[in-house]
Amino acid sequence: MFKKPLASIKSFSPLRSSDKRRLRDEILASFPVLRDMEPINDTPVNAIITPDGLQAAKFTSYIEEPGTLYTDADGTPLWFKISSSKKDSMIVPSVYTLWRFPDLIPGLTTWNPVVDKLRNGADLMIPGVITANNTFVPEIEEGSLVVIRARGNKYPLAIGTMAISGQVLASSRGSLPPKGKAVHMLHVHLDQLWAMGTKPEFPADWAQGTRTPLDEEYASSDDETDDEEDDEVTDDLNKDLQDVSISDSKGKAVVKDDSFANAEFETSSTADSQQPTEPMEEVEAIVLTTEEVDKALQEALLQVLKFKITEDVSKELLPMNSSTLYSSYVLPNRARGRAAEADIKKSSWKKLAKWLKAVEKQDLIKCKEIKGELFLLGVAWNHPQLKGFTGHKTVEQQAARQAKVDAVISQANSDVKVLEVLEAYRPNSASADFFEATGKSKDGYYTLQEVRATLAQYIKDKQLSDPKNQRIIRLDDVLHPALAKKGEQIDRVPRDHTSDRLVANMVIHHFIGYRGQQPRFVKGAVKSIQITQEIRTGRKTVTKVSGLEHFMIDVDAFGQEIQVLCASSVAITPLVGASPKLNLRELMVQGPQVKNVTAVLQERGVPKKYVEFLDKTNKKK
Repeated sequence: MFKKPLASIKSFSPLRSSDKRRLRDEILASFPVLRDMEPINDTPVNAIITPDGLQAAKFTSYIEEPGTLYTDADGTPLWFKISSSKKDSMIVPSVYTLWRFPDLIPGLTTWNPVVDKLRNGADLMIPGVITANNTFVPEIEEGSLVVIRARGNKYPLAIGTMAISGQVLASSRGSLPPKGKAVHMLHVHLDQLWAMGTKPEFPADWAQGTRTPLDEEYASSDDETDDEEDDEVTDDLNKDLQDVSISDSKGKAVVKDDSFANAEFETSSTADSQQPTEPMEEVEAIVLTTEEVDKALQEALLQVLKFKITEDVSKELLPMNSSTLYSSYVLPNRARGRAAEADIKKSSWKKLAKWLKAVEKQDLIKCKEIKGELFLLGVAWNHPQLKGFTGHKTVEQQAARQAKVDAVISQANSDVKVLEVLEAYRPNSASADFFEATGKSKDGYYTLQEVRATLAQYIKDKQLSDPKNQRIIRLDDVLHPALAKKGEQIDRVPRDHTSDRLVANMVIHHFIGYRGQQPRFVKGAVKSIQITQEIRTGRKTVTKVSGLEHFMIDVDAFGQEIQVLCASSVAITPLVGASPKLNLRELMVQGPQVKNVTAVLQERGVPKKYVEFLDKTNKKK
């Protein structure tokens, strides 16, 4: 809602005492937990939620949604009210307010890289919510407010409304692939509403409790495996999971292998009550020295500049504000192990801006302060530190690896509908007698393999091969009309032409549905999905996709998935030239996204041969 600057905003005016009381009563009614809350730093809660100097202004967002914004005397947004018919009278706290009251609203947890997608205007999709490993999912009704936290951060970074209920979201555990929106986003850290305030850094106690180090959380048999080995691990896990079945509702898994026929594995929550239990050992918090923190952050920045914000993509990503650089790039690219606990607060610099300016003095980067916020403008790509840096395994890679393993486990335990595409041929008047002569129905549907097998068997049974040349087939009274073209008088045809001639005298049909369904064939060949890449006004490359409806793909849901995956804007319009009765639509996404679109289509079960690509970006000579 605040991805872009407000379309319009009226002048701020101080609230009268009566309006201020009315607002306070509305806030307390919407969030009753505030009534019994103790003062914070000797400041009463009422003085925090409606401080002295509170002012308000009417606004219209860039999506033409009206509302009212409430700020403190310094202009920092505290609350906003949405006035649209669907969300009438909904009072929403800003991220600034949520940082004062982190537990004010029930929340969901997501991965740090997903937060950056939310900042780009995307809604939070179901796959972006962490539900694995029994992560708590609150019971929230659809349409209720919910906050979004990044993994390991107790302070909310976004707020929105539930697109589905918490119960439905929790039930998505074990389903693959989960589809659809989880949260409609309203306000995100670092958006234009945040930019109106004081833009403080993360609170010193942002980390949520004592966090288990990532290398232990995602421990594997070999921490030094590279990406190719990760794929092998996933493949092996896929293979092993085929030999495992869930035996009962108590969490026992029975291995089908004969050598382990009686072996049962129990989860800790369902262990035999007769067995003695040992008290759990507390995880010792990792404490890094200041020098270790400084080194870890410096290496994380080098990792970002070497492999993420490379020279090739820097023109698109820079300038970048320091908060985004730190939260979305530096933190996820810390090295695994002890370095994963490094934080700017524990460094010798203490503040992000001070650190980046110190790095700038090394002539590695160039920064500039714009309107009170530091921006990264450029990088010295030939700097010795950057050239000599070889890289390391990152926190982000650990998370991606675990997500891949979780996906395989979920797939093994879920009943996923697999798309199936079949092509078949039905005899016409010319070939009907041939199929009846072979004992098959003239009204049946036959795959190309079945047509060839039937033809080969008939030729063999009737001994129609030319004795002098086995590559030539003699035509009898039954086979002649099935293989001859209209008005054609022939008595022999080459063997390798027989199946093509027979298929030409049949009618092609197709079926697109889910595996296990009774096929219902439709006349005509399968219509391919068209992917077109072209250059629009100026030099902007766009990727257009049409024909999704033929494969039972929801265009809106597909567009949301592509928007999140590509972090690009998506537009859906009626397909030009198509009949309005068919309701066919075309999806357009900014940038050259052919690989991403093709990958998502294949994940949905669309065979590659039914995806056509047309490149219109080549310059005419």
